[in-house]
Amino acid sequence: MSASDRQSQAAPAKQEESSRATPHWRRIAPYAGTLLIFAVIFWRIPIGKVGAALENVPIAKFFCLFLPFSVAYWLVDSYCLCWVVRRFNAPLRLRDILPIRASMYLPALINTNLGQGGVAWYLREKAAIPFLEALSSILFIALLEVYQLFLFSSAGILFYRTGSASQSEIVGILRVAYVAAWILFAAIIVLFAAARRRAGMHAWISASSFGAIARTFFAARPRDYAIVIGIKAPTFLMSIVTQYLALSLYGIAIPFAKLMLFLPLVFLAAALPVAVAHLGTSQAAWLLFFSGNAPSARILAYSLAAHFTFMLCNGLIGLCFLPRAIRELSGLGTIGPGERSSLSSAGRTQVDTLPFERTH
Repeated sequence: MSASDRQSQAAPAKQEESSRATPHWRRIAPYAGTLLIFAVIFWRIPIGKVGAALENVPIAKFFCLFLPFSVAYWLVDSYCLCWVVRRFNAPLRLRDILPIRASMYLPALINTNLGQGGVAWYLREKAAIPFLEALSSILFIALLEVYQLFLFSSAGILFYRTGSASQSEIVGILRVAYVAAWILFAAIIVLFAAARRRAGMHAWISASSFGAIARTFFAARPRDYAIVIGIKAPTFLMSIVTQYLALSLYGIAIPFAKLMLFLPLVFLAAALPVAVAHLGTSQAAWLLFFSGNAPSARILAYSLAAHFTFMLCNGLIGLCFLPRAIRELSGLGTIGPGERSSLSSAGRTQVDTLPFERTH
């Protein structure tokens, strides 16, 4: 092994080690954020009314509705991950991705980062993909999941008619945030496109602390962004239909067009890294945009019931594939490093000739 190879492997190892030293305040911040949000919610909505509303939730019907959606979500999610990994990292098969993607829903119930880190670790062990380069592909998908919601919810933000002064203020802030978000998205694409053409700019980014994490973004072309959003789009459309049917089962009538416009805002709120297991922020968003369609206690009860039902269905899928994932991970110890390296090298063939790829 050459000196440059050892250095390229040592750098990610050092970054992985340093990433484990998470400050204590960052660990407790999501829990504190969740408690604070619910404290504000229950200060305005009596908890007794919410409890009474929860007693009327048709849990069995919710489960029968959300389980097929969870299965479809897992299949699309796994296919998207497989496509990105094959495009930028290694030629893994979908059947290699399915069990590990499902099993990682279990730690993701507690913390999304745990699920993402687990998938990146599996890719490193399975195909000798450096951890941070695997994480780069996962973050690429995560970014486009967020911007898929921005795409679908932009119309809602633009045409939303507020019913109170507080809503007007919040929506005004959101409109400014959306403009900034789309400018940032365009800047990301332009930045990495310029870095592919300019060796000096690429060398500067590669030498920075996030050089390895930026690898997939260096490789991605605009069509790759569009393809990933296209792959993920069916999950959003299925979620709209599922929520619409679940709301009707619970006796809440919200027009389908309104769900189409504003439910992405609920999902965006849930994606904010300020709470645990996407709780709190999504409930606040449900109340903000849909409290006019039903009593606030009933809207809050539905959001909690739907959220936990979806989490439970994902957890069940993860449990079903956990034994297979364990066998897969245990079997990685019997695969020689040469075989894993050859798999990773095969995946790099299509990108090794591009100017962004590091040299050895």
